[in-house]
Amino acid sequence: MDYKTETLVDVAYKAIKKDITQRVLVPGQKIIIREMYERYGISETPIKQALNRLISEGLVENTPRRGVNVRKVKLEEIEELIDIRLMFETRYIEKAIENFNRDEKIRQKFIENLSEHKRLIENVSNVNEYFKNYSLDQEFHQLFMKCSGNNRLLQIYNNLGTHAYAYYVYGRQPRESMIEGVREHEAIYRALAAGDQAELRRCIELHIMNAKKNIYEMFQKDQNS
Repeated sequence: MDYKTETLVDVAYKAIKKDITQRVLVPGQKIIIREMYERYGISETPIKQALNRLISEGLVENTPRRGVNVRKVKLEEIEELIDIRLMFETRYIEKAIENFNRDEKIRQKFIENLSEHKRLIENVSNVNEYFKNYSLDQEFHQLFMKCSGNNRLLQIYNNLGTHAYAYYVYGRQPRESMIEGVREHEAIYRALAAGDQAELRRCIELHIMNAKKNIYEMFQKDQNS
């Protein structure tokens, strides 16, 4: 980790999330600040701030009389969140196409996102690159929602708490699934550029359906392991 370009809060945040990803910290486990300090060599204040960020994302929870724990996530909760994403992303299709074709800067951001994502996906080999993969995936969908022109909707979308299910995919999703996800992003981009509302809706529905399928498979593996 690069201490020169990141704050200690950022370093602690990524370290704790990585441990959740790799099952060093398992769902339901109590997080003890002193142990985090000994493990990461970071003082208590940045660790507490990092935990607050993870609480806001839904990966960690603070329960009265139980303290801070890695949050247990139910499959039903994940399905509900994904269904809300689908509703949001298909609600403003006509407006999204209109704003996409009007805004050269956002078109360029889409191109940069897809280019970087394709480059990363060819070489992804460790958990940090899986984090970057997920970050690029999120950025793509945030760009799409920005095309809606509804800033309040974008704010709600960003606060849905989809990170609450992300660690079921981080570092464990087959590379082929990640490559397919980028291809689905490219299909969404092409439909946007073509102004094809029906095709855009079809591409979004397929992409989110596949995301739900991948997460379900991760749950099944956990239950059978």
